[in-house]
Amino acid sequence: MKRYTKLTATQASPEPVVKGRPLTVTGTLTRANWNVYAGYSAQRVALQFKKSGASTYSTVKTVTTDSTGKLKTTVTANSAGTWRWKFAGTSTTSAVTATGDSAALK
Repeated sequence: MKRYTKLTATQASPEPVVKGRPLTVTGTLTRANWNVYAGYSAQRVALQFKKSGASTYSTVKTVTTDSTGKLKTTVTANSAGTWRWKFAGTSTTSAVTATGDSAALK
């Protein structure tokens, strides 16, 4: 039996972003710990991107959660599209994919 996990909705900011400028993407990974969800530390989570009009996501980079399960990274905004986090799971914890956040270019 695997523990259930949650990823908060992905947040990309600022929106809209100027092409070629930094975009900060955040989220939080938690897992069931008895009756509550606690931050899941030291876990590798993939940041994925899907260009506007495309149908598939591609992994851009992998980020490790901090001691409270938080994720934060900066990427260069080259195209409008949707960003999301994807956790592959472990032998004891289920996989999960966050809701994506669209980022427009100005």
